[in-house]
Amino acid sequence: MKWVPKVYTGEEINVSFTPALCIHAAECVKGHPQVFDTKRRPWIIPDQGGADAVAEVIARCPSGALQYLRKDQRPNELPDAPTVITPTSSQQLLVRGDLRISHEEGELKTYRAILCGCGHSHNQPFCDKSSICKGEGSK
Repeated sequence: MKWVPKVYTGEEINVSFTPALCIHAAECVKGHPQVFDTKRRPWIIPDQGGADAVAEVIARCPSGALQYLRKDQRPNELPDAPTVITPTSSQQLLVRGDLRISHEEGELKTYRAILCGCGHSHNQPFCDKSSICKGEGSK
């Protein structure tokens, strides 16, 4: 099942990562390189940063590939209300809200997603940054 997240456990916050949703926007590694370092294994160490900072960086992940669960009695992420869909010039649909997205393996519950707007993704309904989306394969 490609939409099953890997969980990285910390004292105050757990971070989950679903590789099949990641489009490598790099908000995580730019936002908190001590916690998110792709050159290291494990590449996510939640305790390398404070829970507030980790949560703030994860909330910037546009694809929803990164999620968190607070263990320090602070609130978890809340969905945007109302739900907002923003089309991009590369035919992606950035979606934020209380989402239930149907796919071949069932249903994904999330607050953030990047959906395919061009129809060429091999990861439907999610964007996989296919080159055709950028016009590289179209005429």
